[in-house]
Amino acid sequence: MKNLIFSAVFLLSASSTFQAQLAVTSIQNNQTELVVNDSIHLKRGSQIQIYLPAGKDFVFVKQKKSGLNAKLLGRLADVAGTGAAAVGIGSGNVKTLSGAIKVMNTARAVQYGSDALDKIQGLPISNDAKKIAGTKMEIIDWEFTDDGYVLTAKSDKKKYEIYLQEAAIAGEVKL
Repeated sequence: MKNLIFSAVFLLSASSTFQAQLAVTSIQNNQTELVVNDSIHLKRGSQIQIYLPAGKDFVFVKQKKSGLNAKLLGRLADVAGTGAAAVGIGSGNVKTLSGAIKVMNTARAVQYGSDALDKIQGLPISNDAKKIAGTKMEIIDWEFTDDGYVLTAKSDKKKYEIYLQEAAIAGEVKL
C-alpha cells in the first residue's frame, strides 16, 4: 500500500514536470537523417538539446569510452524497461526513484533563459551531469543496435553516446 501511494504521488508530480519528455512512436532512418515521429529531423551536423538527467546522473547520455563501461551497465540494470521506468518506477529501486523525484521537484523552475546555468548548478545532480545539462551537442553519427538508435554527439571535443529512444522518453534530451 505504501508503494502504491508513493507511486501515485510520483506520477502526479511527474506529469507536470516532464516538459522534455517525448513519446517516441517511430524513427525512420533515411541515411542522411533520422525522422522521429514523422516530424522531428535529426541530421549529422545538427544540434540536439541535452535536458536534465533522469536521476542524479544521466542514464541514457554518456561520455563515449572504449570498451564496455561496467558502471553504465550497472546503472542500466537498475533501470527496468523504458519510459516512466527510466526514472525508477517499476525498478523497485527506492534510491533511484527518490533521486529522480528530487531532481524533478527542483527542476520545475529551470527554464532555458539567461539564468538557466545558475539554476542547473543548484540542482541535486552530479557534477558530471551539471557539465552537460542544458547544453547542445552536435550530432556526428548514429547506428542501430539491439537497444535501438544510438547517436554519437560531440560537445567540447568530447564524444557522447545518446540512446535516442530512452533519452527522449526519460526527458534527458529535448527534441
